[in-house]
Amino acid sequence: MMLNRSCLIAIALVLISAGLLIPAQRGSSTRDSGPQLWFMNHSYAVTGDAVVESERRIDQAAALGYNGVMFWDSGFNFMSDDFWPWENEARLGELMKYAAKKGMRTMATPSPYGYSNESLEANPNWAESEPVVGALFRVDASGRRLVFKDSFPGLKNPGFEEGKSDWFDLSDPGTSISTNAHSGKTSAAIVNAPANARFRQRFPLKPWRQYHLRIWWKAENFNGTAMIEVLDSANHDLGRVNSTFSARGTHDWTETDLAFNSKDSTEGDLYFGVWGGSSGSIWFDDVALEETSLVYVTRRSGAPLKLYDPGNPETVFQEGVDFNTVYDPRMSERNAFRDIWHAPPVVTLGAHTRLKPGQVVAMDYYAAFPLPDTRGISMCMTEPAAWKWVQANALAVKKQMAPNTGVLLGYDEIRQMNTCASCRAKNMDAGPLLAWSIKQLTQLHQNLTPNAQLYIYNDMIDPYHNAHKNYYSVRGDLAGGWNGVPSNIIILNWNLDNLRKSLAWFAGMDPRWPVPHQQLIAGYYDNPSGAAAAKQELEQASGIPGILGLMYLSWSDNYSQLKSFADAARANWPAYLASVSSAKRAPQ
Repeated sequence: MMLNRSCLIAIALVLISAGLLIPAQRGSSTRDSGPQLWFMNHSYAVTGDAVVESERRIDQAAALGYNGVMFWDSGFNFMSDDFWPWENEARLGELMKYAAKKGMRTMATPSPYGYSNESLEANPNWAESEPVVGALFRVDASGRRLVFKDSFPGLKNPGFEEGKSDWFDLSDPGTSISTNAHSGKTSAAIVNAPANARFRQRFPLKPWRQYHLRIWWKAENFNGTAMIEVLDSANHDLGRVNSTFSARGTHDWTETDLAFNSKDSTEGDLYFGVWGGSSGSIWFDDVALEETSLVYVTRRSGAPLKLYDPGNPETVFQEGVDFNTVYDPRMSERNAFRDIWHAPPVVTLGAHTRLKPGQVVAMDYYAAFPLPDTRGISMCMTEPAAWKWVQANALAVKKQMAPNTGVLLGYDEIRQMNTCASCRAKNMDAGPLLAWSIKQLTQLHQNLTPNAQLYIYNDMIDPYHNAHKNYYSVRGDLAGGWNGVPSNIIILNWNLDNLRKSLAWFAGMDPRWPVPHQQLIAGYYDNPSGAAAAKQELEQASGIPGILGLMYLSWSDNYSQLKSFADAARANWPAYLASVSSAKRAPQ
């Protein structure tokens, strides 16, 4: 039965008195008597036309009853950079003020951590980096440069010229040997696989070394999930690299390059093929694995480099004297992380070097490892120069914010963390380090904009999402990162796979962290039906206090479901309010 207006008002008064429903913020519109309805606006406000396009979308959303807009725009991460024109800053400010005039809340989204590629255009060397220990080099015959010594013995049967030897122990259906080869006479093939169809080989690894994997593949009318991964052979929860690559359709022979750090693994399992079945055909050939060096080598105080005698590690050679400055030229470019692997830089020797032709030396250094599928990279949380940039950028963003603009703290899918020397020097596990960083950034924004509402994504502080051990290349356990989040920060919850458990966690209903937070369900996520998405999300929230509303969040710029999402959110909102009121009255 639908509740009438009087019942809804009575329920709202009960919830407000109980602290479960927060009255509209100062300066907000009267439309906030219902759920907060947000949408994420993708923009790149670098032209007048781009501003007009976003203003039209704001008009459309406002007419449909939306009362909040998150601006997802790269410009927020460039505002303090010298290369960024001031006109672009002003355009973003114009957009935020335009939405505010429409009675809408607004949210700025600087995102230094997580996918930090834009932030790192200021200096790619601030990337979180992993240690490489004991990489060996030999001085060439001329005594002028170092030649890297690859320790890897090579994969067995890399071109499948020996048939099924060394690759087919899984006996997955759909796998076979084919004469459709990239080189030689044979390749591995997968045709119309009914389920998983994978090839596997186990191989030795040197711990804490940099590796390069190359695979050639070809596809014909293929439809399925093609993937490559390297796992620690003793513990498959420890992934060293994982890449799902786009092979759908028909493709001629294509090269895929991956790079990874072996970490503490001494043996790895290489898998590649199809997961979950497929139609059509895909071929693999010329699988090559090698140890490599100095690709995306990072040069900063928190990522030191040392060259020494491996037989006598106390004999250390001096950079700038015995050998010239080591650097990857790519790391001096703004858009540095545009591939996964490239030819390593050459290390040359100084005119007054103590090194002799034929001498073997070892090098310890740090390198960045972009994500295989997105080339994403995270920024170091403890690098002093990076923190100065964060402060300067926050100040620049503040200058463009409308009076009611909130700020999203940039912590989302942080896949590299707590591995460089400056992070390890804090002697913290990953969770406490994350909590420390969140407190630091929260304090910065509270000092700069004390009246601005702060928001944070749920995933890195959610035990039902990413806050656990063995999350990509995060060193340690992310549990406890939530301790850095004060109760007045609003959670943007996009954990749609475990939404009810996650919402309850942030509502303070778990004794492990009984800190109640208000939340926005940051959902939709390109669901074919906006109405179904909103209804399902509110059903999952039934009986859980503190839900302020919902956000329409599309990563494919699909705004076709704006109306149906909003209509369903409003239609199902009274039932959510009633469920919270009933839960409050129920005997404990």
